[in-house]
Amino acid sequence: MSAESVTSSNHRILYPGPDIVVTDVYIETPSARYPVRRLAILDPEQIYTHPGLIVALYCGGVELLLAFSVAALYGSAQALLCTAGVIAGGGMAGAVLVDNRRNPRWMELTAWYEGRLVVLFASDDQRVFGQVHRAVVRAIEANRPPRP
Repeated sequence: MSAESVTSSNHRILYPGPDIVVTDVYIETPSARYPVRRLAILDPEQIYTHPGLIVALYCGGVELLLAFSVAALYGSAQALLCTAGVIAGGGMAGAVLVDNRRNPRWMELTAWYEGRLVVLFASDDQRVFGQVHRAVVRAIEANRPPRP
């Protein structure tokens, strides 16, 4: 099916996905069908739903503080403990990098519909989310009244 195929009721399908169908007249999700003219689309939101980054940063900071304080108490083992602290901090930095690569941001496309906020589409796949967002923008543009 092409990106702008025509349905039996002469509505152009702008995105024919399994989780959302965007036409030039309505947006259909698994839970409801929303007329495009009655939606007020908000800017896409990116939500970081995996707290591993924050936990890794706090743990790394605490480990470094502990390593330096213990090294200050035991002057003879200062170099050994400082090295251990730096290694622990490096491990936490590695955890941060791995977490960022494996846990992408969660993106949501929301809109106001009849006075309530609805989530039209959500994904962690940036490519698919971009395609859906562009289809929704094209649907909104197709429903703008003509300029005088």
